[in-house]
Amino acid sequence: MKIEIWSDVMCPFCYIGKRNFEAALAQFPDRDNIEVEWKSFQLDPAMPEVPQHQENMHQFVASRKAISYERSVAMHGQVGIMAKGA
Repeated sequence: MKIEIWSDVMCPFCYIGKRNFEAALAQFPDRDNIEVEWKSFQLDPAMPEVPQHQENMHQFVASRKAISYERSVAMHGQVGIMAKGA
């Protein structure tokens, strides 16, 4: 079986998903018959290569996603927890 996975290398959720997939595949009894092909794409093509802002990460995401600063901080905290688990 061939599995194609499209992922943005800059996305923390993609990385967490990659780690979880690899852990699951390692436990799969028929893993030697699985071919994995990783493909890359950019989730947000409008994202500047070099941010043209002086904001911190939380403020940048809050502005970009039209959410509160507090929500951005909470979201990043959850990403950290998920990453530690992966």
